Amino acid sequence: MIRRRRLASPLAALLCAAACAPRLPSGGAPLAAAVEVGGARIRVVAGREDAAAGRLVAEVLGEAIPRAARFGRLTVPVTITVHPSHEALEAAVRGTDYPWLRAWATYSAIELQSPATWSLLGASRPQLVELVAHELAHCAMYQRAATEAGWARAVIPLWFREGLASHAAGQGHRRGSLEALRHHYLARSGAGSGGGAGGGVAGPRLQARLARGRAPEGDPLAAPDLLDQDGADVVYGAAHHAFQFLLERYGEGRPGAILDRMRAGATFARAFREEVGLGEAELLADFRRYVVWEGWRR
Repeated sequence: MIRRRRLASPLAALLCAAACAPRLPSGGAPLAAAVEVGGARIRVVAGREDAAAGRLVAEVLGEAIPRAARFGRLTVPVTITVHPSHEALEAAVRGTDYPWLRAWATYSAIELQSPATWSLLGASRPQLVELVAHELAHCAMYQRAATEAGWARAVIPLWFREGLASHAAGQGHRRGSLEALRHHYLARSGAGSGGGAGGGVAGPRLQARLARGRAPEGDPLAAPDLLDQDGADVVYGAAHHAFQFLLERYGEGRPGAILDRMRAGATFARAFREEVGLGEAELLADFRRYVVWEGWRR
């Protein structure tokens, strides 16, 4: 069992990773491939023991890169380094300690656990395409929002960056349903189990918090530390659905426009308000009410 170190936030680990040069895999690091698709340039690096995995990663780039470009193009070359084990991946990113982690992306680099080690049978091709597209979407997001010198200071909320990458990669089928998210809110608030189409009724305390625009207890959108508590599925699911809520209400082009405002010098909060017309907290409050009050059923 891997010991877990508690982080102040996933962003803290990201900044730590960004501040350190990536480590190359053990056993030497021959170049497995250099791939260019639609102007995006990707370099895949793997140790001798992972040469086959490196070639497999290179093979799926033709499918992954177009997905990753949904909300922004890859304008800076990206290096994908394949690591032979989860422990090697953790060492490369220095401090995440998430047992479920398979990859980590920064502005122009992705650290990737060898897909051969993801399970007893290894990763399927669709799984690998989705994960590589997800991580490349992170790179594209950072590249659109900031320069290489300033990207680590461009703070983007977890729900937005993970929701963006999840949608770009087409991972909705891997996320929990809105009903499951509603159940999470009800369970964390101590709501009763009787009545309602969803098998539970929001209690007075939860109703009052929602009415005031406050986050419910244990809200995955407001408490990303759930990542440290076996709550990754609900965090990623909530991020995916909140980002979808943004897309459906304000359009496909809105996320990219927010990132463009950030590149021009705005903070995320300012860019969001200027582009969407209301604050991030207001949109998330609307989304929580939509989930708990089953707005998707209407």
